[in-house]
Amino acid sequence: MKTTTTPPALAEAGTYRQVFRQGEAVLLTAAARWPRLEETSPGIRRVNRYYDALFDRWRRRWEGPLLEQAKAAAGPESPPWSAQLDFTVTHFSDGLFSLYIDVVEETASRPRRIRVGDIWSLPAGVPVTLRELLPRRRWWRGPVMEAIRSQVGQRVQAGESIYYEDWPRLVSTHFSPQRAYLTEQGPTVFYPQETIAPSLEGFPTFSLAALCPPVSPPEEATEAPGTL
Repeated sequence: MKTTTTPPALAEAGTYRQVFRQGEAVLLTAAARWPRLEETSPGIRRVNRYYDALFDRWRRRWEGPLLEQAKAAAGPESPPWSAQLDFTVTHFSDGLFSLYIDVVEETASRPRRIRVGDIWSLPAGVPVTLRELLPRRRWWRGPVMEAIRSQVGQRVQAGESIYYEDWPRLVSTHFSPQRAYLTEQGPTVFYPQETIAPSLEGFPTFSLAALCPPVSPPEEATEAPGTL
């Protein structure tokens, strides 16, 4: 008898919110929302455990070192600190699940902003690397750098973005294939803030769709996804 397989689906997101006070004064507000999938296979349970653990690492930071720093910095005129974790799903079809997670901490100093991108093959629950989504070639990095430099050059010429003067070198120095996620159009890579452009540019993001064949699950995925 033929059995049917239930396609992977998003479940209700994990949520967390805590307000830490010192007397009546608010020291720190922490909030998080992290992805969860309906657990229809061991692989999907593994994906859920990964994101549960990721959130727990940030929760321990917020309830521990960050809270202690907020207490030490507290004063009559001190604004409350905040910490937030949230996610955006960018692709969920063809056996592939991708998203990025943003973490923002607003403290007495400059805001701390971190992004990580993940790509998973479902229902196996194994991470997919950027290289596995690109055409098979030995020197795969060269075309990626060429695509990124072309897009930066177009943005600079159009006056729509500001990049550091030595961006042609920086885009290579700060490139990491782990900073990637998948959209319906194809792979997208991004850079941390203030690595190739001023903070006002956020996370500079570049599409590699022109380099790639139509999205389909890779044959094998072995490397761990990015971590925060």
